[in-house]
Amino acid sequence: MIQAIRHREETINTQLAIVLSKLGVNADAETIHRHGQQRPDVMFLLGGVRVVIEGKYEDVPDAENTVLRDARQRVQSGICHIAVALIYPKTLRAVRVGDLEAALSKSRLRHLVISETGETDWAEGSPDEVLASLRRAHEAMTKDDIVAASAERLSQRIQSIADLWAGAGGVCDKLSDVLGMPPRRGETADERDGRRETAAKVAALVLANAMIFQEQLAATNADGRIDSLRAYDNAADPINEIKAHWRWIWTRINYVPIFQIGEAILEEVPITQGAIAAVRWLKDEAKAICANQSALRHDLMGRIYHWLLHHAKYLGTYYTATSSATMLLKLTFAQKWDIDFGSLKKLVDFVAADLACGTGTLLMATAQAITDRFIVDRVSSGRKIEQTDLKHLHETLMENIIYGYDVLPSAVHLTASTLGMLAPEVTYRRMNLFTMPMGVQGRTLRLGSLDFIGHRTVPTQFTLDYSQMEVKQTGVVSEHYTKAEVPVLDLCVMNPPFVRSVGGNLLFGSLPDDERDKLQAELKRRAQNLKASITAGLGSVFMAIADKHLRAGGRMAFILPAALATGEAWGESRRLIADGYHLEVVIVSHDAERPNFSENTDLSELMFVARKLKRNETPGRTLYVNLWHNPATIYEAMDMTSRIVGTRAADVESGAVAPITGSDGRKLAEIVSLPAAQGEEQWIGVQFAQTWTLRVAVQLLRDKVLAVPGSQPVTVPLCRVSEIGGLGNDQRDIHDAFELSDWSPYPAFWNHDAKSVLSIAQRPNAFLAPRTTPAKGRTKIKNQESVWGKAGRILLVERVRTNSHRVLAVGFEQAVLGNTWWALKANLAAEQEKALLLWLNSTPSLLLMLSRRVVTQGAWMKIKKPQWEAMPVLDVRNLADNALHQLADAYDRLSGQELQALARLNVDPVRAEIDAAISAALHLPDMKALRELLAREPGLTGKGISFKPGQTGLFGKDELPGTHPVQIELL
Repeated sequence: MIQAIRHREETINTQLAIVLSKLGVNADAETIHRHGQQRPDVMFLLGGVRVVIEGKYEDVPDAENTVLRDARQRVQSGICHIAVALIYPKTLRAVRVGDLEAALSKSRLRHLVISETGETDWAEGSPDEVLASLRRAHEAMTKDDIVAASAERLSQRIQSIADLWAGAGGVCDKLSDVLGMPPRRGETADERDGRRETAAKVAALVLANAMIFQEQLAATNADGRIDSLRAYDNAADPINEIKAHWRWIWTRINYVPIFQIGEAILEEVPITQGAIAAVRWLKDEAKAICANQSALRHDLMGRIYHWLLHHAKYLGTYYTATSSATMLLKLTFAQKWDIDFGSLKKLVDFVAADLACGTGTLLMATAQAITDRFIVDRVSSGRKIEQTDLKHLHETLMENIIYGYDVLPSAVHLTASTLGMLAPEVTYRRMNLFTMPMGVQGRTLRLGSLDFIGHRTVPTQFTLDYSQMEVKQTGVVSEHYTKAEVPVLDLCVMNPPFVRSVGGNLLFGSLPDDERDKLQAELKRRAQNLKASITAGLGSVFMAIADKHLRAGGRMAFILPAALATGEAWGESRRLIADGYHLEVVIVSHDAERPNFSENTDLSELMFVARKLKRNETPGRTLYVNLWHNPATIYEAMDMTSRIVGTRAADVESGAVAPITGSDGRKLAEIVSLPAAQGEEQWIGVQFAQTWTLRVAVQLLRDKVLAVPGSQPVTVPLCRVSEIGGLGNDQRDIHDAFELSDWSPYPAFWNHDAKSVLSIAQRPNAFLAPRTTPAKGRTKIKNQESVWGKAGRILLVERVRTNSHRVLAVGFEQAVLGNTWWALKANLAAEQEKALLLWLNSTPSLLLMLSRRVVTQGAWMKIKKPQWEAMPVLDVRNLADNALHQLADAYDRLSGQELQALARLNVDPVRAEIDAAISAALHLPDMKALRELLAREPGLTGKGISFKPGQTGLFGKDELPGTHPVQIELL
């Protein structure tokens, strides 16, 4: 007797995965694993997010409710971001094995898609329609910034509450004391008002945070001891009822730092109708947020907190965008590690730290990236994954892996609670979060996390008078004074405070002047032996500290100003990486709307991942990710990361381009690999959005070969500017020696007005008189003869806005000085000067300048003295007489003609004539293609290169992008 075929559900689930893999999915059937008792039926990656399929036959009792419950549980527990509840026709049970794939492909499957942002209705369709539903859900997630939407609503509530409380100065002062924000010595009236407003806002946020945590605990603890917020919906006095319950929680259960401070705030809130209304507003908003778990998994409270900080700019606490944190950490953990992330025994020894953690955005992203690796590694290797595994993972993350340090107690409080919200049902014995004291008391100087310079441990103070100078350890269970220690690290992830020792953004700028001066002097003393520059800022110092604490094979993952790649002050930091690390990935944004990776700055930034080399190991090539579109949401970042990891970079030496294209067909980025930078060599890979532009620049810089796209490469006789002449003093020295005068024998060219500096040939527009008294704020007069002795007939730009300025260099018939220019004093004949000025304003010269510039913000850039001195220029000293005459004649003809903005070089007829003259004299190819290429660069134009969905016209006929669906990797 032949036994009837009766396929089990997991057999159909696996067969469905195989069918999906043949619908354009980039995966082999062999990578699909049958589920185990505690594993999802089918799991795969769709655009970087995890998808689980839960299936049942239609004849199973209560099939729809069962698969729906299972699918929801997968999303709620964090095992996946999207789940599909599927109902299979019962006829599939008896289909022959050889016919199963064909039968399944034609079947109509009832399905419902659940994501972190919502659910669809039940629908019916074929497997390709199921996949289409998944892709639509994924696309909706990438466009839905759940954190921003929730943050905006809660921020509005908090602002309204602060407006209610701000008028009560005494209440706000008490709230300041509760929050550890006391008035500083010598506080002005404006500073007092700002502190009071900030205290009111932060107090409202802390209350909202505690309410959200209470709701999370009520939902995840089955013993019923913790009330839901719904219990207060009809309360006449919700303030007293909530306050009493919070006291019961922190005295009888745990979570002391969260509910004790919440109770203390409610104690200071007056019992008025306005105050009761405010608490009700917060309660309602907290309930709405808890209905959207995704926002809580991605540092919602951190985003709001940094919006609230009144003195953020002085502390340099630029908030890391959640999308940036997600992308950086996902790329970090996509690298090869010598650890099995699926093994809790191995993970216990893994340590990740942020020495300036703020509200913990990067630490949360670290925890989530490790969780992703844990789940995927376990599923792909056939190991079980159930709720107890995730519980033990969260315990390990909080007790063993994650370390955070910061100077702001309120920020560390928030880090503790937001990390705790990743798994509120888990009670941790400890969390390794430390408040690092900063300030001066008597002879005690505390520098915050900078106290780790030269030390692994920062001891607590035992003198009661120094209580505010003690290190405090915070966790969800308790808070106590202790010592702070940095263990040997596997990962140091940071977005260091953006403060420097120059300009208005001062080191320790939140402290009184006398304390700031002492701490700056102390930092300078301690940092003498570090491979860092205080001039560059604290980022350079923190890189050097991280290096001291990283084990061989460990990694840095940092967000820093884009000046790290090319700035003179950052040279020591680049050398630190070159001498001991494999610089694996550098990410930079050429998105004109978002050149930054932090929320509250518009300065250009970069992110990098570098692995500390083991003994006798040599660094490999560096992958540069030049973003045309900077992901704005968490899921966009996950999708982008998936595409980056799945794309093979183009070598800069080849003729290839490696684009990253979105599901809508537009180009999102290009990735290119370069050999490891040596010493203080600049990271040129970040300077251009287009690989073609970078390739031309690299060949011209390194090989002195001009390779115009579409033409044969030609060698160009180049030399460094420093070989031709010397550069003059900077504007500070000029101001220390001279002041403006109505006339003197010292002519000058003052400022750089784009509306008046229209051509290469110029005349002096000011005169300088030797100083008789020091300039304001200065103590000495610079030697005038020394400064004037470096005046020159050629001026090179010191700062330039390329979308409005027209020239890179100007020429004079006499020596001059300029306050926004570098004077070039060269012993050149007249024709040689003319040829050099023509070259300096040509397209190849603009390309070389862009290669070496220090990016400040988009099209606004600086070219400092070292950059110009090392800049390759035409070696006019060794040109043939015929070529020299041709270039000098062209200068005479063109130097007085009006040029258009540098960014408009592709439509500027005078620039085209300059290029044509150089090409004719030096036998170079036509540079039209190079002008058109440069005119697309966001760093030159200040405009984006990636068109928004629906726009047309960016691509030529031969380079129209294809439409690439979201890629799926089956596990």
